[in-house]
Amino acid sequence: MKTLLALLLFFSIGLAQAAPFEGWTDEEKAWFAASELAQVIDYQTTRNLLYSQRNRNFYEVNPIVGRHPSANRLMAFEIGTLVANYFYTDWLEHDNRITWLKWHTTIEMIVVQHNVSIGARISF
Repeated sequence: MKTLLALLLFFSIGLAQAAPFEGWTDEEKAWFAASELAQVIDYQTTRNLLYSQRNRNFYEVNPIVGRHPSANRLMAFEIGTLVANYFYTDWLEHDNRITWLKWHTTIEMIVVQHNVSIGARISF
């Protein structure tokens, strides 16, 4: 957990120094918020499937975190992907940001829909 907090602090400082959203349009900011929300919902439904007492037979298919990741590993991966999404989106040229964010949001929502279809609950 200490490592997770250290990573979160490190990335938060980096994000703060990056002049967040400088030069972004309102549409880009809205799609970015949607993509981050979709990512968080994906995390929550995955967590629900993996750690709920009623769902003992499920496993993660993402090879980066492994079939049965610890809660800390899953959370660290989630934080990393949220931060990476910002930096990648910011790095993209203006013309490509909306396209990337729409694709990212769509893919995440497909994953969420799949998770819900096999028994995940959305709760915060």
